[in-house]
Amino acid sequence: MNRIDIHTDRLHIRYYEQKDLNSHHQILQQAFESDGTLEETQSWLTWTISNYQELARLYQPPYGDYAMELKSTGVVIGSVGIVQTIVPWGVLDGRPAQERHHLVSPEFGLYWGVLPEYQRQGYATEGARAIINYLFDEWHVKQVVATTDFDNTASQKTMEKLGMRLFHNPTKEPFWCQVTGLLGHPEQ
Repeated sequence: MNRIDIHTDRLHIRYYEQKDLNSHHQILQQAFESDGTLEETQSWLTWTISNYQELARLYQPPYGDYAMELKSTGVVIGSVGIVQTIVPWGVLDGRPAQERHHLVSPEFGLYWGVLPEYQRQGYATEGARAIINYLFDEWHVKQVVATTDFDNTASQKTMEKLGMRLFHNPTKEPFWCQVTGLLGHPEQ
């Protein structure tokens, strides 16, 4: 499959490189509220760069984190990525509590994060839509998902703008699945 190198109207979505260490560390701290050290970010960055190559060698999906760079300035303003997301559909389907279960299925999951000064300008939606189109056009995936917390209304709005159907977990378990957005391939 193709290397991720996507151009939208305003963004260049590309592999992270070692030169992006400080930018990515800032994104982790400000957009993802991480308290990791610069050394931890360096370790992650080295692994991420190797991951691109190793997954491609194994003919695996391009799971990973990608830089969202402004085409106009070359500034990295955020991250968008693909992860294997485990979704416990049984807790989201509206069945009575005594019939719910936590059986899971692996899904192509999306995530995004944008530096605060670039939020509310459509960059998360633009970047996520580009990755969705890539997954549908190049990998022919059946569906993509995104998950977020009950309180993260900004991500829920992004999911809606992407055309995702939102599922709200009526319980607090599992803790990592509070709101799930689902978007099926347009041909299904």
